[in-house]
Amino acid sequence: MAPNAIAKSHRPQQRLFRPALTPHVATARVGEPIYAVTPDSLRKVLAAVLKAETKVPQKVDPKTGRSFPNPSRYRCEVSAIDTISLWTEEDKRGFSAAEGAAWLSRAGTGGRYLVELFPIATAETSPELTTAEQHAIESLQNGVGALSLSMIRLRGAGAPVLSLQPLPPGMPSIVRLALPQGDAASPSPESAEPPAVVDEATHQSVLESISRNPLVRSVLLPPVVQRAATAPLSLGSPLPAGTFDRPSEASAALVGIVDGGVGDAVGDWVEGRWGQLADTDRDVSHGTFISGLLVAAGTLNSFLAKQPHGCRVIDVDVLPADPGETGIPFDAYYPGGVPDFMDEVEAAIADLRTRYGVRVFNFSMNFRTPGDGTRYGYAAIRLDQIAAQQDVILVISAGNIPLAQQRAEWSADTTAALASLVADTDGILAEPGESLFNASVSALNPPGLPSQVPFALARYSRRGPGLRGATKPDFAHVGGSGTPSPTIGSGLFSVTADGNLAADAGTSYAAPLVARRLADLDSLIEGDVSREVLLAMLSHHSHTPGVFAQKDILPVTRDLIGFGVPVEAEEMLQRDDSEITLVFDSVLQPNEQATLTFAWPESLVTDGKCRGYAKLTLVARPQLAYEHGDERVRVNIAAKLMQQNKDGGFDNRLRPVNMAKTRDGEPRAERDLINETLKWQVAKSFDARLAGRGPSSTWKFVVNYLTRADEVMPTEGVEFAAVLTISDPKGVAPVFRQMRQQLGQLGIRTDDIRTSIRSRARA
Repeated sequence: MAPNAIAKSHRPQQRLFRPALTPHVATARVGEPIYAVTPDSLRKVLAAVLKAETKVPQKVDPKTGRSFPNPSRYRCEVSAIDTISLWTEEDKRGFSAAEGAAWLSRAGTGGRYLVELFPIATAETSPELTTAEQHAIESLQNGVGALSLSMIRLRGAGAPVLSLQPLPPGMPSIVRLALPQGDAASPSPESAEPPAVVDEATHQSVLESISRNPLVRSVLLPPVVQRAATAPLSLGSPLPAGTFDRPSEASAALVGIVDGGVGDAVGDWVEGRWGQLADTDRDVSHGTFISGLLVAAGTLNSFLAKQPHGCRVIDVDVLPADPGETGIPFDAYYPGGVPDFMDEVEAAIADLRTRYGVRVFNFSMNFRTPGDGTRYGYAAIRLDQIAAQQDVILVISAGNIPLAQQRAEWSADTTAALASLVADTDGILAEPGESLFNASVSALNPPGLPSQVPFALARYSRRGPGLRGATKPDFAHVGGSGTPSPTIGSGLFSVTADGNLAADAGTSYAAPLVARRLADLDSLIEGDVSREVLLAMLSHHSHTPGVFAQKDILPVTRDLIGFGVPVEAEEMLQRDDSEITLVFDSVLQPNEQATLTFAWPESLVTDGKCRGYAKLTLVARPQLAYEHGDERVRVNIAAKLMQQNKDGGFDNRLRPVNMAKTRDGEPRAERDLINETLKWQVAKSFDARLAGRGPSSTWKFVVNYLTRADEVMPTEGVEFAAVLTISDPKGVAPVFRQMRQQLGQLGIRTDDIRTSIRSRARA
């Protein structure tokens, strides 16, 4: 699509690429739809293109007498198109056969390519398409048999993803495709893993054969797990007495730690273990340091003193130790590479969710894949599916930049700080931090280290922007300094595996501090709430450190820290009576919008002009279709807080948090809407400071939806949670009492989730 024509209303799907003839099966980047075609249907598309007039007729407005262009729909669709091309081998593969053979020879890859297929399409008026797809499936299966390959469909929803492994010549092929049309060949029994094929010519033949098939969308190199670079630095001093003693009335917070194991140094706070790894394959240093932060970060770090002591942890030990970085232990547990590893992660989370009720998991590990870093990774897709199916939230580290590529320490001079960010072309978020249904976390400097800006982005921390405008990372927290002090190391303290005080740094250690906030929130709220409520509350009650609120830095703040640094859970729930926070947890149904019209608190209104502070946060669980690439979010759930204007209509008063103001009025172009209203995003947060904004005290809160072109709203609707706060910045006006009284008069039943919190605090 032309850059100014990427909105859904311009898509060429009414006259040119009609669904009944050329169905829309996938999308590449924003505004790059992919259609399933045959030679015959392409000729009909060309005939439709030729119907577009070259001279646009004019039409006269009978009221004004003015003439204006009146193009046909054919002309509109043709004009909206920038280029049309076939999906070629260059689109399918971004590496050579030599690069593929070299990468698959690495331990940890499973020796297997990942092959993404286009969805099987249907076209009411093109039976030739069904025939062509059947031939493509048969060709795929026959080609496997002729080349000695193992091709197996991987778990996961959406368009098929296949695991493809070249086998030594003469070995029987293994085929398990399970595609909708045509049966797969009978699989040969699997025995021991075959040796890796490193012959470049064999890989060349395999890649060429697979890439020729029109059902193949892309052939990808598999990711490998990245490990923590070093073990925590022991400071040689014992912990304060009783640091990890667990009282009989233990904290209710519970976090699962997906890692290489948790040691005994954290005492009885380990509530349970998954037990995947043999004792000889456990490396507990990383997981123990994370556990120490979950349990005792406030005790061991003065700047985290508000964090309550104690947190139960579940040891999800799935990553085997590999001190020599050979990859051999990983292969022994997961011969199929990362897909096998993610199967184990999914099985563990499903079981532990049932047995212990744990909803928050810390996932401080990242993956590395050569090639296109703008793709939505396989691991991110799997974590999305796990989060939705198991009703959990995974808190993911944003990833660390290798030492040789790290930025200089953040400068107090904003110009120098921005220059350092511009020069950093390698520090973009690591996989699977792009996961839309989970939260990723960047790392900040701790306070108290000489010659370092406190709470600035740590020099090693990866950052956004997220893929095609998504707010990633979602949050930030202290992760330790990348320039350690000779006396106190990184400035972030926890425990070593042998029970000594230790210092370390990494986004791995910022993530558990955010996971703890989520777990506390889940345990403090009486009754069950949705995962969307937890994420919305966490986003809503995040603050922006002063270093990121400076005028010159604000345009990039969202890419560095997302919604900000979450406050403690009790602070989220125990609010002053000069404000009210309303939490809406619902499902938006087809052909529906949620609306609440209300009066601004009278104590904040003078002559119809309203003052105060308003913040609105929305988190939804929309339909995700991964075959649509950067347009994978198929339903946009939007929320607005609008004030009535002089004409009786309503104007939105909010702007995205952590983003510099760029214009007055509502944005109009699709790219502006994506950036300025967070359109097509799963999570979004807006606020406004009102200093006598008029002319009316009548306001409207609205949640509505928009679907992609030719997309249908799911019949079951879309779950969402919205959090709305109205407050008096001076802390004086009785906002809570006035708003609650008004809601009662409107017939709206409200429950105060603060009640149980206050009773616990008194106890």
